[in-house]
Amino acid sequence: MYFLTVYKTIQLLLGDLPKQVKVKKLVKLKSLDTKPGIYTAYKTFVHKDKILIKRLLKGIQRKRPSEVQSAILRRHLLELTQSFIIPLERYMASLMPLQRSVTPWKTPPQIRPFNQDEFMATLNHSGPQLTSMLKGDWMGLYRKFFRSTNFDGWYRQRHKEMSQKLECLHLEVICDADLMGWTKDKSEVEIVDVVLKLREKMTKARQQQLQVRDGVVDKLETFIESIISSLPEDLQTLLNSE
Repeated sequence: MYFLTVYKTIQLLLGDLPKQVKVKKLVKLKSLDTKPGIYTAYKTFVHKDKILIKRLLKGIQRKRPSEVQSAILRRHLLELTQSFIIPLERYMASLMPLQRSVTPWKTPPQIRPFNQDEFMATLNHSGPQLTSMLKGDWMGLYRKFFRSTNFDGWYRQRHKEMSQKLECLHLEVICDADLMGWTKDKSEVEIVDVVLKLREKMTKARQQQLQVRDGVVDKLETFIESIISSLPEDLQTLLNSE
């Protein structure tokens, strides 16, 4: 019963309406028009899927279980969402710095900012048309998405995940470097600065539960202990009290 109610609503919104029920745009609505119907100023961006509608209508005629009807509709919406989000994910991945640009003793490079115009230019060769048969104003839909809070939430989450990945890469690159050899020609001030920065990065890694390669944190802790023990006693006392 629930699915039938939901489906009838979708049926009214997407098309295939009974003859006595019409969807009218507000701009075309006359002031004295009192005929029953659904009135909306909303502009659809993607054309309706006539094949899906016919399939669901046939399911109602054949008394297909509502669970099956719901599964068909959910799968359609999932595939449509994936077609929409894949170009965004692909472009977002391109903003990530190359792994070879991450070096041990320099701050990791920044993730490039999301440029909406640059993204829109990628749609001609990698847009939703590659995975979806539905036609429509996909660019208009993306522009509306960019103005919504949904985009802000999605972008913040993806940026956070990429930043954490960058932190993991940096820790792993440091771990693979010749840590002890690096200290031979460095001043005590430089060495203490590196120890403090490594401690800070390891604390962040634990707090954020970063998925670094096995053994990375242990190796860095051993390195810190070895470096501290090679310093003068006053610096050892200072660093061990941190």
